[in-house]
Amino acid sequence: MLRDSRATLPSPNSVALQLMRLVDRRDVGVFEVCRVAKTDPVLVGKAVQLANSALYAGLRPTAAIEDAVMRIGVAALARLAVGLSLVHVHGTQFGGFELEPYWRRSLARALVLQQLARRRHALPVSEAFSLGLLAEIGQLGMLAALGPEALGDAQTEARQLLEQQRRRWGFDQVEVSAALLQTWNFPQRLWLSLLPQGHNQQDHSELAAMVDLARALAAALDRQHALRELPGLWTGALRLGLDEAALLQLVEQLRGDFAELAAILQLHLSHEQARQEFDSLRESLGTPVPDVHGQPAVVLLAGAQASAREDLRLSLLDAGMTVLVEPDLGAGFERARSSLPEAVVLGADELPMEAVEMCRQLREHEGPRLYLLLLGDSLGAEDLLRALRAGANDVLPAAAPADMVAAKLRPGVRVVRLINALERERALAQGRQRELASLNARLREAAYSDELTGLPNRRALDEFLARAWEDALARGRPLSCVLLDLDHFKLVNDTHGHDVGDRVLRSVARELQRHGRSDDLLARWGGEELVLVCPGVEPHAAAALAERMRAAVQELREGLPAVTLSGGVAQASASEPDAVGAMLRAADRALLRAKREGRNRIVVDEPVVAPDPAADAAPA
Repeated sequence: MLRDSRATLPSPNSVALQLMRLVDRRDVGVFEVCRVAKTDPVLVGKAVQLANSALYAGLRPTAAIEDAVMRIGVAALARLAVGLSLVHVHGTQFGGFELEPYWRRSLARALVLQQLARRRHALPVSEAFSLGLLAEIGQLGMLAALGPEALGDAQTEARQLLEQQRRRWGFDQVEVSAALLQTWNFPQRLWLSLLPQGHNQQDHSELAAMVDLARALAAALDRQHALRELPGLWTGALRLGLDEAALLQLVEQLRGDFAELAAILQLHLSHEQARQEFDSLRESLGTPVPDVHGQPAVVLLAGAQASAREDLRLSLLDAGMTVLVEPDLGAGFERARSSLPEAVVLGADELPMEAVEMCRQLREHEGPRLYLLLLGDSLGAEDLLRALRAGANDVLPAAAPADMVAAKLRPGVRVVRLINALERERALAQGRQRELASLNARLREAAYSDELTGLPNRRALDEFLARAWEDALARGRPLSCVLLDLDHFKLVNDTHGHDVGDRVLRSVARELQRHGRSDDLLARWGGEELVLVCPGVEPHAAAALAERMRAAVQELREGLPAVTLSGGVAQASASEPDAVGAMLRAADRALLRAKREGRNRIVVDEPVVAPDPAADAAPA
């Protein structure tokens, strides 16, 4: 129907489509992809910006599209090109629809999905970013083809809107999003993840849950709907094993990356506006979900027996409950997962295995957060036992009076709500405990870190040396250290000022850390002196490592005065009463030799070996 309409549907530009066709070829290379990309200078500029952005934090800056493609990946670049080319679709074709808020939500969705992908290793971060950016592109598709009425009004809840779209046109905007991504040659697992979980194969369910959470979090940024989105947001987070602390951390990461990526996409969002949006979201997350005791209970009637009983539906409505109906027992499980009822009434003829199996699945998925009541005929003791073992809270005859069913549901719902409240309180308490542990960790880090360079300080060095020497003795392994000193550093301070001297120290510390081993410790000894501790390493191997560090510092520029490094290497000896202190003193002696011999060199302390009198004695 959409293709038959005369409206112009959202479509990537020709370069993006050409790139998507290229990635289907097995023999395509980076330089061929770059040649096509270079025909769109805007795409090249944005791809390089993205390669230098927080998406790829920690990597060296690049200015070349070839480096950007190597970093992003050929296929990922093509999918990014599709998203980037759609961001600035002209708004006139959408009847005044505000594109800026739409693309801000899309960017938030993309960043959340990227962070989730990085946390769960479910897919490359650039693919996650593209998928999040285009997850709601069907909204623009329906708007272009069917007009503003396709999207309802601002007060319509997302679930209600999708139901309205399906009733009127036979499809919804989520299905249109998946169809468009399929048309643009996105991999099947990506566009399938946009559909409700009933459409997905088992191996797509985790990615679909990630997409659902990204959608909910992006929607919650809208202050008008923040509280409305909270139940779905918390549920989506719990399905992925994320508690309150992890969700708040996700929001902080989103806040940190949002402004930079918004600028790359040329979205007009001031820092003050972004701050207000994220502050509002944090405030909403810190507000408990509205007390469900003040809201009607949601009950799902599933299966032919339950849904056909009009007297039961009316009785539950009279009792102040919201009633959902699903005649197909097989579809009841997905309906229960999507609508989040507090109670499910399953109706079945003579309790077939299908009803018992659905009961078991619901209990496994929802735990105690759902009250399950089965209605069945000809109930024997074996049937009752089988149903209760499957997780049912109670079983009644199919013809039980409606007021009796309602009387069973009311206390059941109260118990479910109490369990949910206790779980929220427990999650809140655990979150506070984690915050306290995190604060303690930060305080400890501050106590053991050098403020200028960020390296471990003298206190951390002393503790590490004590543990390393104890381990060396126990395992019979060597322990070496290197005492490093910047040559003529006083001259740098006197000539260029202490601010420049501080920058030099920080730059040298970063460079030395890049060349160290994971088992080593690099600490600031004091002033311009650093200590490198090398557990399990002989002195000459430690000297070779120090030599690589010395060479790297000699080549270091970064707009700073040139500096060189001298070092002295020594090994701890079990024959010394104070082995660690003796090692540091020996390294200091070797460092003085390096200074006397011309600086910019590494010297190994050679222990003096006493002559053996027996070896000097002449043979008889």
